[in-house]
Amino acid sequence: MWTVPGPFQQTDRTSMNPHPILIGALRRHLQFEPGWTEAPRSWSGILPFTLTALLLFGSTLAPIPAHGSAASAAWPSTSASPEPCEEPIEWRVDQVDERFGLTRAEAEEVVREAAELWNRDAGRELFSHDPDRGFPVIFHFDERHAEIQEWLPRRAALDELAHEVEEERGELEVLREELRLLQGEHERRLTTLERRWDAHDETVEYWEDRGTMPRDIQERLDREAEELERERQAVNEKGDRLNALTREVNEETDRFNARVQAYNQERSRVEENSPLGSIQSGFYRESRRTLGRWNVSVDREIFIYQFDDRDHLVRVIAHELGHALGLEHASEPGSIMHASTRGGRDGEALGLTTEDLELLRNLCPNL
Repeated sequence: MWTVPGPFQQTDRTSMNPHPILIGALRRHLQFEPGWTEAPRSWSGILPFTLTALLLFGSTLAPIPAHGSAASAAWPSTSASPEPCEEPIEWRVDQVDERFGLTRAEAEEVVREAAELWNRDAGRELFSHDPDRGFPVIFHFDERHAEIQEWLPRRAALDELAHEVEEERGELEVLREELRLLQGEHERRLTTLERRWDAHDETVEYWEDRGTMPRDIQERLDREAEELERERQAVNEKGDRLNALTREVNEETDRFNARVQAYNQERSRVEENSPLGSIQSGFYRESRRTLGRWNVSVDREIFIYQFDDRDHLVRVIAHELGHALGLEHASEPGSIMHASTRGGRDGEALGLTTEDLELLRNLCPNL
C-alpha cells in the first residue's frame, strides 16, 4: 500500500566519497603504478573521466524547505525554476485516494482551477497540465482528513445555532421596536387625556366660582365627563395590555440571553476541540540536483492531506502552487499565500489579493 514518507528531514549537503569503480577505471586508464608516485604515462582521454567524476562527485540532491521561500530570479541560483514565471511549471495529478470522494477527473479539474487563478491574474501561463511529465499532485488520505470531517459537523451545527440565534435576535428586536412604538402612542394618548381632564376641571371650577351654571353648560360638561371617563378606562385597559406585553418581551429577552449564553459556551467547547490550527491541509516539497552552484534539475511534489469542501480545496492547492513558484507566506488574511488557508473573503470570488500580486511581481518583475 502506498504511503507518504514521514516528515521530510532537511539535511546539509552530504560530502560524497569517491566512487571506487570510477577510481579504479581512472587509475587503469591513466596507467598509474601501484605506488602512485609516478606521473601517468598518458593523459589522453582524461577529460571525459574528469567530467564524469564531476557529475558524480559534484551532483547532489539538495532538499528545499517545505513550502519553499522567495528566490532570486538569476540562474544559477536557488530559485525553483531557471527563470521564474518565464516557462510554465507543468503539473499532473498522480494519486487520488478514493476516500476523499474525488475521481481523478474531478481532482484534475480542481487543480486546473487553482492553477488558472495564477495564470489569469498574472496575465501569463505560469502552470500547465502535462499528464506525463508534470510534477505530481498527490491526494493522500490519513487521519488528518478524517479528524476534520468528524469535527466539521459540530462546526456546522454551531453555525446553524448561530444562524438561529441571529434570527431570534432579529425577531426580538422587531418585537421590542413594536412595543416601543405602542408605548409611545400610549404615552401620547395618556398626555392628551390628562390635558382634556384639566381643561374640563377648569371649566367646572369656573362655573362653580360664579355660583350658578346654565343648564346647557351643565349638560355639556356632564357629557364631556362621561366621554373622558370612557377614554380613561380605555387608556387604562391599553396600559394593562402594554404592561403584560412588556413582561412577555422581557421574558423573551431573558430566554434569548440564556440562548446566547448557551451558544457562547458551545462555541468555546467547539473551538477548544478544533483541529484546524494543528492540522496541515497541504504540503509542498522541492529538491534540486545541483552541480556546484548550478541547478541541474528540480523535483517538486504537492501533497493534499485535508480539505473542508471544494472551495477550500481550490484555495489549498493554489497556496501550494504559489510555493512552487517560490513565493513566501503573505501577511494579509484572506490572501492565497497567507499561512492559513481558511481566510476567504465572504461574498467575494476566490482570487489573488494585492499582496499576492506584489509577492509575485517581486519574484517575477517582468510580469
